[in-house]
Amino acid sequence: MLARGLFLLIFVMAAATNFLAGASTARAADVSCSGTLGGNTYPATVTDIKGNVNVPDHASCTLYFVNVTGNVKVGHGSTLVIDGYNEPSTIGGNVQATQCTSALLEGNVTVGGNVQIQQCTGTGPNGFRGPGVVINGNFECQGNSSNASACLAWLGKVQGDVQIQQNTSVTASDVSLVNIGGNLHCESNAPAPTHMHGPDWVNGRENGHGPDAEHQCADFSTTTTSIGTPVTPVASCASLATLSAAGFPVPNTVITSAVDTAATATLPERCIINGYVNQHVSPVDNCMYQDGFQVQLPLAAAWNGRFFMQGGGGSEGSVPTATGTNTGSAGSNFGINNGYAVASQDGGHETSQLKASTCDSGFGNVTEYWLDPMGTIDNSYQSVEVTALTAKYLINQYYGSGPGHSYWVGCSTGGRQGMFLSQNFPQYFDGIVAGDPVYDSQAGELSAVWGYQQILNVYLTASPPLTPPTPAYVTEPAPAAPLPLLYPAFPASDQSLFETALLQTCDALDGVADGVVDDLPACKAKFEPASATYVDYAGTFGPPNTIYPLQCSGAKNATCLSTAQIQAIKNIVQGARTIDGAKIHAPAGAEVEDHVSNVVWGYPYDGGYFSTVGIPARYFASPTSVGNANTSVVQFPYAFMSPPNPSYNMLSLNFTTDQNLFSRSTPDVSYSTSLDISKFLSYGHKIFWYHGLSDPEVSVLQTIAYYEEMSKRYGGLEKAQSFSRFYPIPNMDHCTGGATTDQFDLLTPMTQWVEKGTAPGPIAATGVNFNATTFQVGFVSGAPDNAPTTRSRPICPYPQEARFTGPVSSVSGVPVANTPSDLANAANYVCIQPKKPYLQ
Repeated sequence: MLARGLFLLIFVMAAATNFLAGASTARAADVSCSGTLGGNTYPATVTDIKGNVNVPDHASCTLYFVNVTGNVKVGHGSTLVIDGYNEPSTIGGNVQATQCTSALLEGNVTVGGNVQIQQCTGTGPNGFRGPGVVINGNFECQGNSSNASACLAWLGKVQGDVQIQQNTSVTASDVSLVNIGGNLHCESNAPAPTHMHGPDWVNGRENGHGPDAEHQCADFSTTTTSIGTPVTPVASCASLATLSAAGFPVPNTVITSAVDTAATATLPERCIINGYVNQHVSPVDNCMYQDGFQVQLPLAAAWNGRFFMQGGGGSEGSVPTATGTNTGSAGSNFGINNGYAVASQDGGHETSQLKASTCDSGFGNVTEYWLDPMGTIDNSYQSVEVTALTAKYLINQYYGSGPGHSYWVGCSTGGRQGMFLSQNFPQYFDGIVAGDPVYDSQAGELSAVWGYQQILNVYLTASPPLTPPTPAYVTEPAPAAPLPLLYPAFPASDQSLFETALLQTCDALDGVADGVVDDLPACKAKFEPASATYVDYAGTFGPPNTIYPLQCSGAKNATCLSTAQIQAIKNIVQGARTIDGAKIHAPAGAEVEDHVSNVVWGYPYDGGYFSTVGIPARYFASPTSVGNANTSVVQFPYAFMSPPNPSYNMLSLNFTTDQNLFSRSTPDVSYSTSLDISKFLSYGHKIFWYHGLSDPEVSVLQTIAYYEEMSKRYGGLEKAQSFSRFYPIPNMDHCTGGATTDQFDLLTPMTQWVEKGTAPGPIAATGVNFNATTFQVGFVSGAPDNAPTTRSRPICPYPQEARFTGPVSSVSGVPVANTPSDLANAANYVCIQPKKPYLQ
């Protein structure tokens, strides 16, 4: 697993820079470094060193943006800095400095082996300061003396042991915010070490028992999510802008504003802080990057003692207003209005800066950041990491303590972020709510590309030809290929036919026709589009109550879909395949140890499958819109091909022969696809998932697969209920929308579970879009499934499903509610255990 992690960073660096600036600079055999090695100014490429780096005696060496396969050895009286703030560096072997002046690792530096710094004397600090430092072996800092800190271990991850021994200095050694896989041992240091930036998370046990942090560092380890100790609160909101930079938990933090903001009709009075971490100009693409953030703090009297971090969306690229968006469509200001301190971040880049004239790469658009290794790392995980720490520090300074508990809520990209937090930063949040998670974005985007190809094939093979006979195209930012408008392949009338047949087949399988398919497995077993029929109750095409086949037996006409249309839908449902029918697997999803299935899933038949917010919203959109193609067809060549090839037209991809083009590794995928959340659980933390069953972007099957496989790892679904819940939501689009109950609150039951031990069951939910327009279908002459338009129903914990318990009767052989208003009352529903599993 450690070797894979090292390979991952090397792969990302090489793939991106090989595209932007040509092949990486390569050095064969061992290299002597006196001065600067590697590139830190534009244009720069990663420097590959196939051997060791030796710093001669009494020399000074700075490494920028390098891959070193061997060791780095620092000579007597020499100075080493490995600077990973602008771009990452990797050292495959060990870093060893003996009797040096100083040796320091900064920012995104990954070491495959050990770091040993001993008997060094000088004015600079020794050790490391993050974020992004990863040492896969041990860290030893021993016998050093310095006019600064003799030993610094600040904000990083050490897989082995940390030993701080026999160091003397003017300023105390410091061990802060380090995630330690082994033990922390501090002894005979003068002065004694501190942890001024926060506690450490120490996970080791000597011989299976005893302390994991000992001697001078005995009280450094914590099992909580808090990083602060009580302090005297600052005098005012504005005072937060004048805090010493040295006190922040993350280096290179800048507060740009801290303003007390008056209450409005919808928001309370609050302190709003804006800032950024590690602002820099990329040496790869000459664009400005930083981890931008906002923190909003309610007045002390209104604060509930909790921290709420809200997840991002899409490719991010701006800092959302940090008011605390909760789950569902009605929760935009939930956090700040309910007394939470709230934070948000921008994913490590600002779209406006990527389009700035100073960017010389020629690809100034929202996907630019994928071509920069540091931009990818920030967007994949680091912007969230540093914002969470910074927000907790500001909370402690403003209120004088806390937060007592920390919670994450996010959907889509925010759902993926919640998952990588549980897997890689388990110590940050007590509870995580992850909705519609794009946790394997390579697989998800391949699902979308496959779907676009199926619809394009319908367009190109239509007989008679469609109008226009060839698709019109929409220009995308250079160098991306233009995208076709596919709406004529499935106009609204055809969409409605399919949705009618789907609902008439599946809606009543759960006992009542209400426009919601609550028995998804039964629908999968019964609905076959090629042989399906529907009843034209209203007589739209001829005599009322006439039965029509969904698939045309001859030429295409208004009552049916063509064979090509039906086959395209079936292909989208089954998921991407090779020409011989083999499933496609997204290779980046198999990078980490204990990974979830990396199948490129299809999209299941659900009540909203072909409604206006389902599959059509993604693939056909409207006569003038390409839907979400620019987040998959356009983005994939930037993010998930190796090397990146932004001009590549994904609609020409051959799934049988072109799989060699897919990148094998990227942190956007590897950080969120592990089934191992054991450390998260060891802290007693909890996690919720939810997902719309009609989500046309991220298939719910992907989340079901993760939950099923994760549950097996921890003893089965019943045991998994001790720390998790998964709520599939029928008819719901991506995160919200549709004829569904998409207004619900999962944060409150999460806090009750974490803080009071009250395990959640069904969750009350409301929806306001149960109408003919959203259904895009008239079923039983438009009633009773289209009334009432507002409903309350429970959302059920997987694998349970909702069932209507009110009185029903038969209309035209279809079970309907005797009183339509009963469909609006959550008391008329129960959650039951289904007879068949979702994944059959």
